[in-house]
Amino acid sequence: MIRFAIVLLLANAGYYAFSQGMLRSLGWGPEDPSEPERVQQQVKPDALRILTPQEARQAQEQARTVTAEPALAPVAAPVSEPVAAVEPAADSADKTAAAEADKLAAKAADKPADKPADKPEKPEKKECLVAGSFDAKQIEALRLQLAKLPEGSWRLDSSTSAGRWMVYVGKFSSQEALDTRRDELRALDISTDRARIASLEPGISLGRFSSEEAAERHLATIGRKGVSGAKVVVERPETVSYTVRLPKLDAATKKRVQSWHVMDGKDLRSCS
Repeated sequence: MIRFAIVLLLANAGYYAFSQGMLRSLGWGPEDPSEPERVQQQVKPDALRILTPQEARQAQEQARTVTAEPALAPVAAPVSEPVAAVEPAADSADKTAAAEADKLAAKAADKPADKPADKPEKPEKKECLVAGSFDAKQIEALRLQLAKLPEGSWRLDSSTSAGRWMVYVGKFSSQEALDTRRDELRALDISTDRARIASLEPGISLGRFSSEEAAERHLATIGRKGVSGAKVVVERPETVSYTVRLPKLDAATKKRVQSWHVMDGKDLRSCS
């Protein structure tokens, strides 16, 4: 164990002496990286000099000539100029190539982009429009105009408005006679109202009904109460009205239809 410790101690001492250069006189020692040794490794330091801008441009021109004409024998550089002076030629060639690449990129940027393909035109929007209402006389004239449009592009919708009947007393010769008769009817507990139709004024309504049969039954009822001189009249006749529907109307046809005088001023409106 003691022997091993002595050997280890000697080994450490030897390595320390080697690393500190104590054995350099014996030819043993690490490489010295200090500056004096690096200076000694220089090759012809006296041949190295800094070029002026004019000399650098001349060297670049010589390098371009050598690059452009490889078949010619290279011109020997003056002995006074170090090899390092020729190195900018490589940088110049790289810059020239980069400049050419920039020119090509600029030309590509200036080139107008390909014109995009024309987009297909959107189909013209069509609307569903209606107009009305028209009575039987108006619709006959309008039907002749609609027949000029494409088949299936229009249709007529009809609706029936129910008539109305009234149990009526009158017409009186004066307002005083009307007031006297109204007082008599109220005494019999009969409800009264104005006739509200110019051709029947001054007159009294004893009730309005949606059918003639209902009006006749009411007339019989009040007759049994002692009412005389009353009768059933048509207050509003049953009518049929028409609506024009154009389910797929384009702008041009819309303008054309709206200009028809048979439209009687009725506007086309959106289908509900």
